[in-house]
Amino acid sequence: MHPSVIALNSPEKPAIIMAGSGDTVSYAQLDARSNQGAQMFRRLGLERGDVIALLLDNVREFLEIVWAAQRAGLYYVCISTRLVADEVGFILGDSEAKVLIAGNDLAVDIARQANDLGVT
Repeated sequence: MHPSVIALNSPEKPAIIMAGSGDTVSYAQLDARSNQGAQMFRRLGLERGDVIALLLDNVREFLEIVWAAQRAGLYYVCISTRLVADEVGFILGDSEAKVLIAGNDLAVDIARQANDLGVT
């Protein structure tokens, strides 16, 4: 069931609870954040059927981004943070991802390679 449906009936119900930190996101928050993300993807010029790539550690934002991609009609490819830059580069090129979303600690080295491939 889509989070927006649950958000209508039980907006304060926890949708995400991070085990390590206890950080909680309600269905209303998840719905709002995924809507904002979908709008951001559209502003970036992404269209239904385009691909985004995710290179993230285990963070709550992952599900917000995934639901945003779903709302915008995008495909997403998840890339392991344990891969080396050349392996990430291969996946980016092979998937034809137009956007890479990476965690701060991973972004610097990968961003250079993504730029070389024409990925935003």
